[in-house]
Amino acid sequence: MKCADVREAHHKRYQSPGPFTGNEVFIIGAGHFGQRAVDALCTRQNTPLWVVEKDEEALRAIAGAPVERILDEGVPFLVNSFHLLHARNMIVPAVPIHLAVEWLHLWLKDKLSVLRLKVPESMKPLLPHTWEGSEGSLLVSYADFRCPDDCPEPADHCTVTGKKRGTPLHALLGGMTLPEYRIHVLRSRQLAPGVGGYRVGDLQELLGRVESGGEGKWLVATACKCHGVVSALEVKSKKSEYRNPKSEMVRLAHHPEPCRRAIPKSQCSKLKTK
Repeated sequence: MKCADVREAHHKRYQSPGPFTGNEVFIIGAGHFGQRAVDALCTRQNTPLWVVEKDEEALRAIAGAPVERILDEGVPFLVNSFHLLHARNMIVPAVPIHLAVEWLHLWLKDKLSVLRLKVPESMKPLLPHTWEGSEGSLLVSYADFRCPDDCPEPADHCTVTGKKRGTPLHALLGGMTLPEYRIHVLRSRQLAPGVGGYRVGDLQELLGRVESGGEGKWLVATACKCHGVVSALEVKSKKSEYRNPKSEMVRLAHHPEPCRRAIPKSQCSKLKTK
């Protein structure tokens, strides 16, 4: 069944003041990790699952319990539909990008200039294990091995080694102090073994801090107890960017032009899996 947009579809299905009730979980990406998230979450009661994916074949291949499917890129979907989401809605990143940072950049692009920086080298010795990520980001983990897909994330020790973990990684990152940088950490909370996400309200908090913080450098991280990703940004006003056109810093990756706030008919389908 085709729908004009998310707002119309949900008014037909749910009797609520707003388009979403707050119970929905949005899985961004329909690859291996997206399918795993569907498998892990499909047994939860009163938790509608929405999968957002730009590849139609991958989206149709999602199997399991009934899910709602949206054919769209994850970052533009979150920006264009953000006003329809409830602060309690959960977002499960299942794409190979730092989703929160890409969303922040696209949301702010008409208001502020968000420039990408390389995560400072001085941060690495303060962290357990690190690897270079894409676009200057830093991957961080307590493990130097591949963790099991169904890790239950015990409170104080590693599932594989049995050793005490120490300070949860999200807390370790949030407690750091680096000259010139402000730090914001989105905590990824486990929804099922091996599946984590954060609330729409967490993105709202990130946006509020950056918008109200004025110009400056930021380290934005998404992390659970064991693993995380860190991106470094510099926020400038559009006027500052105009005054300094030869800046050596590189903009965030190419983003699409602003879209209408309604999801086009061609991008939204409500297909039940059997």
